[in-house]
Amino acid sequence: MSAISMLRRGLLATPALGLAAAAAQTPTATATETITVQGSTNRPHLARHVSLGALGARSAFDTPFSLSVVSAQTVQKRQAADINDIFRAEPGVQENSNGGSTASGASFRVRGLNLDWTNGYRIDGFAIPYWFIDLPTANFGQFQLVRGASAFLYGFGAPGAVLDFQLKKPVDAPLLALEAGYRSDAVFRQSIDAGGPLGGGRVDTRFVAFNEVGNQVNGSYLHTVSLNGGFDARLTDTLHWHADAFWLSTLQAGMVNGVTVVPTLTRLTPISGRAELGAADSWKRNDLKHINTGFDLELGGGWHAELAYAYTHLDERFPSNAITFLDDRGDYLNRPFQMTRVFTYHQVRQTVSGHVMTGALHHDIVGGATWLYQLFDADANATYYRPYDYGNIHVARPVNTNAHAYNPRLYHYIDYTQISPFLSDSISWRRFSLLAGARYTDYRENDYATDGSGRRTAARRNHPLTPVVSLSWRPEQTVNVYFSFVQAMQSGTQAAATARNAYEVFAPMRSAQYELGLKVQKPRWTATVAAYRLDTIAAYVDATNTQRQGGSVRYQGIEAAGTVQATRALSVSASLTWLDARYGAGTPYDGRRAESTSPFEANLSMEYALPAIAGLGGLSVDGGFGTVAGGWLDPGNRFRLQPYLIGRIGVQHVSRLGRRRLILRAAIENLGNERYWVSRGALQLFPGAPRTATLAARVEF
Repeated sequence: MSAISMLRRGLLATPALGLAAAAAQTPTATATETITVQGSTNRPHLARHVSLGALGARSAFDTPFSLSVVSAQTVQKRQAADINDIFRAEPGVQENSNGGSTASGASFRVRGLNLDWTNGYRIDGFAIPYWFIDLPTANFGQFQLVRGASAFLYGFGAPGAVLDFQLKKPVDAPLLALEAGYRSDAVFRQSIDAGGPLGGGRVDTRFVAFNEVGNQVNGSYLHTVSLNGGFDARLTDTLHWHADAFWLSTLQAGMVNGVTVVPTLTRLTPISGRAELGAADSWKRNDLKHINTGFDLELGGGWHAELAYAYTHLDERFPSNAITFLDDRGDYLNRPFQMTRVFTYHQVRQTVSGHVMTGALHHDIVGGATWLYQLFDADANATYYRPYDYGNIHVARPVNTNAHAYNPRLYHYIDYTQISPFLSDSISWRRFSLLAGARYTDYRENDYATDGSGRRTAARRNHPLTPVVSLSWRPEQTVNVYFSFVQAMQSGTQAAATARNAYEVFAPMRSAQYELGLKVQKPRWTATVAAYRLDTIAAYVDATNTQRQGGSVRYQGIEAAGTVQATRALSVSASLTWLDARYGAGTPYDGRRAESTSPFEANLSMEYALPAIAGLGGLSVDGGFGTVAGGWLDPGNRFRLQPYLIGRIGVQHVSRLGRRRLILRAAIENLGNERYWVSRGALQLFPGAPRTATLAARVEF
């Protein structure tokens, strides 16, 4: 524990100095961000413009894909701690890892598929390595989820979805906001958000600092520090230079690496999210650095050009333990385990976009190219270590861990290089719009021997062309009916360190998706409906604990969501998801349901805003519930996961203290303290979060 204590003390000193310095240097002025305490939808309006990689910026209403966009204001109001909290009520999204119960972080599936850990998560549109980490929500101004195959939009990536974390951007008016919060059992957080113009208004700035520290509900310890800052400089009337930087340092102690069940087990009664699964001496450190900078040039005549570069580095060190449940009584095998990963990304993005007319046809054209280099260093000593120990989770937490004998040996595991030009044209005529585009990728992958010798074991060269085609029809200005066809390319499966064929790398895979959708944007209500079919190559772990790739798997379903402003004070939102995910020919599980996928989900939420009373401020109350049907834990469909129902309630009060705005918030998640399992993959499960209370106070100057 001495090493952990030293790590805690080092991290504790950092935020105090950083926050004090930031507060001393930040001008106090009236904040430009406001909190409206009036009936408002939880789901953003479809008119909001979003950035969509190779398609450029356009409104969610005009986009022939399924989108979910959540603003920082909504995240603050919900007191969302991670991406599961942010997107829990969105259609097609299913939680598969509880960040509070495991140091592997929060994550979810979209349309039955995990997001790509290497390419599916992004900051400001640039790929980042999101290998089992959590990014603090305080540093980001918007969270954008694009569901479905997305190879044309962003290049290689799993077909389920792409999640873009968009950093808080520079502001052109003085801003200062301080916030403090609490989460049960004893996690405390503080943040500062500041910005404004410099240099006579030619440079806009933003700075955010966040600190979170304390003991979690499952006997674990957490300390997170994150900083981000950026500027936007107007070099000329037509040329802007922007830069953004983000840094994250996390220490987690007493948290488990992974939880599995033996293949012969067909049932395991859910346990409390308070269960202490991690050995007390285990620890994990994450250090993530991201920088992006670029130039934006207005070319005139409705044309615009951008050139940008990004650098990302993730260092993950994790000596811990992994447990395997042996029976329904809670008996387990605990094995010390260590994992170390280091990722380095370099990226360049160049785009040109504009509008032209050819007769009666209006063209929105986007063209450009991206270059991406990814280096992955793995740990040759990542394995289980003896001695093992046995126990019962209802009696005592696991004991043995590799934290005292942590001995990483890094080696060059994989490197990827992608060069991909792209071009798209959206042709509009009256009520119709045709989108056609393609991305060509020069994909180069080098795999290296797992013994650390540096010997190259494979050199993969692929040159796929991934198209996108869609047709949209607007019977009226507030209704958009669309059909789209897109393809995705993704890197091959990487066998886990615990698999029999540990670290084996498979060939890249191609997926195809068809989607028929409807979007409606009315003054008092919005609605979206999408039906889709996605075919891809199957990747699974068989009964011998060997990673396989081959055969087919099909994901098809229907998603629906809507929000109505019932009165000035009351808004109601709902979503429904039906999913049929099954293995196909070429697999041992032909016709069986894909593991870790729920066939049905439903969510309902309401928000009621009381009017301001005697000038003292306004009160709003929101609440809702979500239900998830039971799926299967294994591809053979022998272990069935139980369905569950989760409720939430929150309250917000806004008042003024002189010229300052004070916002007080409180919320309770999992009102009924439901016990349930979530699953990231075959035979892997985690207990869902227990009843959790959060409190927060925010002052805007």
